[in-house]
Amino acid sequence: MVKATDRLNVNHAVKGLMEVSRVSFASPDDTREVTGMMIGGVTPFALPDDMPIYVDQQILALDSVILGSGSRSSKLSMAPEELKKTPNLQFIEGLAMPPRE
Repeated sequence: MVKATDRLNVNHAVKGLMEVSRVSFASPDDTREVTGMMIGGVTPFALPDDMPIYVDQQILALDSVILGSGSRSSKLSMAPEELKKTPNLQFIEGLAMPPRE
């Protein structure tokens, strides 16, 4: 999870965390099969217990975050500190990169 204004640092942070040489985003069908949710509605609160959740450390500096609720038709707004209660969630320094100009 990164701020909407940032990019996910796939080539360095994500590949290192996953200990792989190549990574790609899941297709909509794969996302639904693994999470039970559609892209645009995936929430960190209903994922399988063995699925790691990575959140950029910068998220903690925000007043609030808006997340998927499990449905594409609604979102959740909450204090970032609440994310610390989520099992398998790790805050990662450098998970995000600034957008390309």
